Amino acid sequence: MLHYERKGSGETIVLIHGFLGSSDLFKALAEDLSQHFDVISVDLPGHGKSTIDIESYTVEAYANAIVDVLKNEKIEKAYWLGHSFGGYITLAALAEQLFSIPKAILLHSAVNADTEEAKEKRTTQQQVIKKDGVNAFVNDVTPNFLAPKSSPKLTDQAIEVASKATIDGLVAALEAMKSRPSRQNFINETTTPILVIEGRYDKIVPKLETSNPHIKKVVVNSGHLGMIEDLAGVSHAIYSYLK
Repeated sequence: MLHYERKGSGETIVLIHGFLGSSDLFKALAEDLSQHFDVISVDLPGHGKSTIDIESYTVEAYANAIVDVLKNEKIEKAYWLGHSFGGYITLAALAEQLFSIPKAILLHSAVNADTEEAKEKRTTQQQVIKKDGVNAFVNDVTPNFLAPKSSPKLTDQAIEVASKATIDGLVAALEAMKSRPSRQNFINETTTPILVIEGRYDKIVPKLETSNPHIKKVVVNSGHLGMIEDLAGVSHAIYSYLK
């Protein structure tokens, strides 16, 4: 079972972090949301305090691990908020109808599958992580997640959180990202309301394009880590959407 934290009361929202993240990145947001919601923050396999206990390295398997947490807590429906890789997991749960999700939020995420070039880059990253370890990789990659003028304190916070991941956890997540399918057709056709929160200075994921009226887009003043770079903006967008 994944490690998770639960606080607050009301309708349930589950917070799913991205690659190189953990529930720690959601601490301030979870505290804010818990004033009006029942908030569950999970650590994905091999990240934070979770072990690398996963049935296969696919986004669907990660989604099922989250469903197991919700079933363990006797929750029958919940909003899902997925950050980056967590958004890919959220889309898998929606597309495969793995859980009752009345509304979803994609925070700095995308619907495209990896190109062959992107897959090769992830394979190289897997090799680098196995060879050089977590810290060297984290120190090299994590600063790119934040907006150019972000506080050094935020960079240090992101690096500290990312450094808690294990080699196996990062390699597994990269494998799941490599194998994920495109969800463009799903996003074009779904009737499930989805809020897409994009970062004005995000260099990590492409902008999501669709004419589906069930998809709403909001831009916050951040790079790829809006939950710590623009907490007020992200929190306001979520409240405005769910309340």
